[in-house]
Amino acid sequence: MSEFKLGDIFGCGAVKNFGAALRRALRIGDDYASLVELEYVETKEQFEEVIKKFLRRYETIARRGYKGKELSRLSEKDLEELMSLVDRYDVKPIRAALISYALVKSEKEEEIVSESEEVV
Repeated sequence: MSEFKLGDIFGCGAVKNFGAALRRALRIGDDYASLVELEYVETKEQFEEVIKKFLRRYETIARRGYKGKELSRLSEKDLEELMSLVDRYDVKPIRAALISYALVKSEKEEEIVSESEEVV
């Protein structure tokens, strides 16, 4: 594992996109299984398996949609970049970044909350 800065991982578009998808899966689809499975990943092989399961679950959630609209899908480029990061930095920092993004409030959520507070 090479030396790295957390900004290299947390600033990566693929990590942001996968983390946002995990957040949507949690909040819209109640997919806590993916979060729990990701929490216990220790090896690259386990990470690969958990991401595969997550993508399968997320596809179901995305097709069902939210408020009548399908959710955006993750791209092949994001998947390739995510796996490249695991090869470069190992599983633990990538896992931590994905879980962190999944558990924080997004900027869009902040905008919606701000707008609803102004209306009141």
